[in-house]
Amino acid sequence: MLIDQYGRKIDYLRLSVTERCNFRCTYCMPEKPFSWVPNEELLSFDELFLFVKVAIDEGIRKIRITGGEPTLREDLDRFIKMLFDYSPEIDIALTTNGFLMAEYADRYAKAGLKRINISLDSINRETAKKIAGGKDVLPNVLAGIDASIKAGMRVKLNCVPIKNINDIELAEIFEYCKSRGVMLRFIEFMENKFADGIRGLRGEEVKEILSSKYGFKEVEKEFASPARLYITDDNYMFGI
Repeated sequence: MLIDQYGRKIDYLRLSVTERCNFRCTYCMPEKPFSWVPNEELLSFDELFLFVKVAIDEGIRKIRITGGEPTLREDLDRFIKMLFDYSPEIDIALTTNGFLMAEYADRYAKAGLKRINISLDSINRETAKKIAGGKDVLPNVLAGIDASIKAGMRVKLNCVPIKNINDIELAEIFEYCKSRGVMLRFIEFMENKFADGIRGLRGEEVKEILSSKYGFKEVEKEFASPARLYITDDNYMFGI
């Protein structure tokens, strides 16, 4: 069993499998090219699995696969299956921009992926394109969301609310998620050197926008989650 310095049991592992991304989101990455770590210098999935096996044996019960954009790694479904076959009760989750999920959702689900978080910062095609650095991403992302739902995975959608960019459509994004029965979480923008001039909305500002259209109340949040959870009068749960 893994215990931190405060005596808390550690059962959750975040595993970044690549630093590469196929988006250039304005709040996250610069437009200029990165000096990526060459693929041949990355740990192979077989090497990563050797580490993760030890972590599982020491008490890890939840594994979240992240990046960069993890779906850019070839044979990710093979790695997911390796984890699932070793310990079927492990809760395996993935964080992704969703762009390739229409192609991969079924494969990942069959390999053992149980949960997926997909970024959805806009449901307006031009706004989504602006946020993603000029790439027309929305049709693929929406198709990826639908494919993930159809594959039977538990889907959550993450939205970063940004002043004067997507703040006018937060209610529309909310309705989109509500209509599909998937949980939405608004995530506060984290300031960084690549995003000068961008201001994210604080949680209280998001609540004010939503409260003009919906009635909701706060509920007990998930253990160790930074998000506050709310439920609407018609029982739709979301996070801020």
